Amino acid sequence: MFRTRRSRHTATVEAVSLIAPRMARITLGGPGMSAFRCEEPTQWVKLHVPDPRDGRTVGRAYTVRHQHPSEPRIDIDVVLHGNGPAARWAETAHVGQEVSFGGPRGSFRPDPGVGSYLLAGDESAQPAVLTIAESLPAGVRGTVYLEVEGPEAETEVHTRAALDVVWVHRSGRAKGEALRDAVLKAPAPERRAYAWAAGESGAVREIRRHFQQNLGLDRQRAYAKGYWKRDEPDHRDPLASD
Repeated sequence: MFRTRRSRHTATVEAVSLIAPRMARITLGGPGMSAFRCEEPTQWVKLHVPDPRDGRTVGRAYTVRHQHPSEPRIDIDVVLHGNGPAARWAETAHVGQEVSFGGPRGSFRPDPGVGSYLLAGDESAQPAVLTIAESLPAGVRGTVYLEVEGPEAETEVHTRAALDVVWVHRSGRAKGEALRDAVLKAPAPERRAYAWAAGESGAVREIRRHFQQNLGLDRQRAYAKGYWKRDEPDHRDPLASD
């Protein structure tokens, strides 16, 4: 269900827009991307950008939210949390700026034998969750849990599948807690379900345990990855593959 590919590309910032109060959509394009292909959900790139604070180049992983059809252009959605060099770059990114990135890596291929999905993520994982939701065919059922600060941060979700979208509001709670509680209290999916979750590492650890111990899903049908960890820059979850 997963596979890895690598290559290196250069790109130019073609557009920057706010799609939510703390979420920027950055469109990258240009001739340096002519060979780039991203054809599967959840694929990500390692974006190399300058830290506005000291000018050092840093690399951070971001999901490709969209690849524009027939064009060397992609959208990347970045959470504007202000606590890291890539987020600081995103807050100041401007049209014409050049960046480079490696990838894509990782991927998710829907299993035609699975008729039900449970998807969950906070803002950091929202782009990946939505690429899965948009890839599922009509007739597939399931529930999507998306944690955001409040109703003002909700965005449109488009999918052919019969998915119930549940927006989980933090309302001042620590990031990950509301998502964790919602998933742990959710009705158990059917036997042939597939579960996918990502977000704050501590919360995802409990969700992973819930998938395996309470729902009885094996590793082939349950994916849970800590995309970030509180007070730890550039966190990498050792318990999940790409």
